[in-house]
Amino acid sequence: MANFTKRDGKFGKRSNPYIDRKESKNQEIKKSLVHRARLRKQYFKELKKEGEAIPEKEFKKDRPSRETESKPRPDFRERAEIAKQRKELARKEREMKRQEYIKNGEKKRAERERKKEQLSQKTRTGQPLMGPRIANLLEKIQNDK
Repeated sequence: MANFTKRDGKFGKRSNPYIDRKESKNQEIKKSLVHRARLRKQYFKELKKEGEAIPEKEFKKDRPSRETESKPRPDFRERAEIAKQRKELARKEREMKRQEYIKNGEKKRAERERKKEQLSQKTRTGQPLMGPRIANLLEKIQNDK
């Protein structure tokens, strides 16, 4: 059974708002534009009635116009040169990061070797030395702070 309602003195099928979303959205936008235009018209009528000046549209002069800014577009050779420079710069940055990564890796490896040597020291009877172990714990605590 179809849902029928009385609308504007006529019977018609009730429209489902989920069926034609695009159409309903367009109608909604149109309705809001008409409403805004009507309000603007009433506002200007009231201003005219009160004898006040009607404000004119203000253009934003912060942005430079396109005509005054017309720069010649670089030709193919210049664009290729710019692209080449960008690629070279990116390559140099990647190379620097890679070198830094390798340098940090070497530093960490040397530090690990040093700690391993310290912690593997033994007494004459084969017992581990406690001095380097306690120093290592102290170092960890100081690094955490």
